[in-house]
Amino acid sequence: MLSNRRISSCVVALLTVSAILASLPLMENRKGRVGFGRGGVVARYGGRFQAGIGSLTRPRIQLSTRSRRFQNLRAFSSEGSGSGSESGLGSGSESGSGSGSGSESEEDGPEESLPDLLKQLMKKAADGKLPGDTQITFMDADKFAHLQDLKRKRQKKEEAVEKEKEGRTSETLERIKNFDYRPKEIRDYLDRYVIKQSDAKKVLSIAICDHYNHVRRILEDPSSARRDYTKPNVLLLGPTGVGKTYLMRNIAEFIGVPFVKADATKFSETGIVGRDAEDLVRDLVDKAQGDKQLAEIGIIYIDEVDKIANPSTNEVRTTSGSGFNTRGVQNNLLKLMEDTEVSIQNPMAPQSLKSLLDQGGKDDKTVRTKNILFIFSGAFNGLNEKLKKKESGSEESGLFPMWNEDVGGKEPRWDYRESSDDRDKRSYLGKATTKDFIDAGMEPEFIGRVPVRCALEALTADDLLHIMTTSEGSVLRQLEEDFRGYGIVMNTTQDALREIAIRSEDERTGARGIVTVLEGILREFKFELPSLPIKNFTVDNATVVDPMKKLQGIISSVNQSEVRVQDLLSFAENFGRQHDPLQIEFSHDAIVYLTDLCVEEDWQMRSYCRHVFKGLAETLRTIYGETGQDFFVITKEMAMNPQDEMARWISLLEQSFETEKVDLRIY
Repeated sequence: MLSNRRISSCVVALLTVSAILASLPLMENRKGRVGFGRGGVVARYGGRFQAGIGSLTRPRIQLSTRSRRFQNLRAFSSEGSGSGSESGLGSGSESGSGSGSGSESEEDGPEESLPDLLKQLMKKAADGKLPGDTQITFMDADKFAHLQDLKRKRQKKEEAVEKEKEGRTSETLERIKNFDYRPKEIRDYLDRYVIKQSDAKKVLSIAICDHYNHVRRILEDPSSARRDYTKPNVLLLGPTGVGKTYLMRNIAEFIGVPFVKADATKFSETGIVGRDAEDLVRDLVDKAQGDKQLAEIGIIYIDEVDKIANPSTNEVRTTSGSGFNTRGVQNNLLKLMEDTEVSIQNPMAPQSLKSLLDQGGKDDKTVRTKNILFIFSGAFNGLNEKLKKKESGSEESGLFPMWNEDVGGKEPRWDYRESSDDRDKRSYLGKATTKDFIDAGMEPEFIGRVPVRCALEALTADDLLHIMTTSEGSVLRQLEEDFRGYGIVMNTTQDALREIAIRSEDERTGARGIVTVLEGILREFKFELPSLPIKNFTVDNATVVDPMKKLQGIISSVNQSEVRVQDLLSFAENFGRQHDPLQIEFSHDAIVYLTDLCVEEDWQMRSYCRHVFKGLAETLRTIYGETGQDFFVITKEMAMNPQDEMARWISLLEQSFETEKVDLRIY
């Protein structure tokens, strides 16, 4: 007695088969080819016929056929009696390897019509030997084999990528297991990239060594992870451009752990509008290329944390760039700093909701944040102003005469006190207490879990000069590389560097001020010089003061016509290399015409030629194919009306098929 489910399955399958059979054209009886289904269940026919029976959630039978009849059907299934067992489909069956490799059978047995074969399949479905929701589809055998080949290649590629990823992960973990750096070694590394800020380097070096020594102990002895551990989360204080982000980026690169940088103003309490704080952990997993264990020992750096301060009074001026509930954002970050688990998938994403429903509401893909180190930074300008007023009071500044008692009190001795300008540049954040941060709007629980705090000083002109001349990441070195890419050497005098440093300090943006000043000085140089035959130039103090005057002097010393001629010859040479064996040469009249035109209009010769001679290569290749001619002279007529002249050449070719060679050289 068939169950209702099996009867329904048979009815659906028979209706499907009937529809397919009705659409099949009547074809001559011949052998087909072999195809395979996914999942390891393969039915093989004698001769060149095969079918694949998939074992997915919705398995299917794939019949690859070019004929209405089959021979010697044999099926090998990974289900039922065991892997490789015959399913007994068809008549006249013979023993087979059951490997499902697609090899052809050498013997031909009695033929069997497609309807008879499908009836046997339906009978097997009714007997419960095939899944009740089996679907039957028809596919061209060649296409089926091609798809299987693509699948195998994709699997091999994925396996290679996964193997490479595992290799990188194991290498990083092995490096952490062997972590033996000392604080001074990390400081020495930072000295190569960041100028000054000795206190910040010291604080970060100690925090990094303490934390990753703890991580090393956990990797060596997992049982030690159960002990209480207070992370040395760090808060870096200071104005913009003093090296806060640069310090952390170089530390993460030196240690070799995943590193994520984010702006605190981009987060909201719920994550519906804006980002959720937990997204930081997911970003860390992405940086670790999906490796949870590596992500759990990474570093998260959050800048502009002062923008999420929520002061209870108006004594400290703070602004929230996000416009969201900043207290809620602080609480969310607080949860991350504690020992919590974060789902790798964003629960708000539709695909994540579906995955959770499939798993019964349980998510086993989580990342634990216990050993993730958090670094925060912020300018806290309002707090700095408050501390400055508290420190200075009503004290006057400047030079004050005091009588020198050693000479009878008759000669004045000048005593220097800090000027108001110098006092404005100083940072007072190093004197901030926990209460000051709470008054500035930071939650007590939040600031309490960031026990390590350090203030960075503003950079002076001397510091900025030092950055330009000694730092490995100096923007001046980058500009020199930019010009070197055009074959131009840029030299800079010491006087010019000093003037640049002074102007950069006046920008009040730290090291970023160097970029602003240099870009303003060299913008026109970077635009004009690559098009001139200039091999080197010098930036002196006069260049810094009046860059356009210096540039005009360089431009006026160059013969513009000669530059255009050289560019034209370069265009002809590049054309020959790109379209070998075709070669072109410009006549004297053409050179004069194109040079005068480009100088008058201030056009670049190479870009103009690429535009007006569009289609020249195709025209010349057509002529070459018909006549064998590979050398052509570009005349003035061609330069003036290239499209009309190319059409005339093609017309000349069509009229000259009787000749052995068409001479298109026109002088």
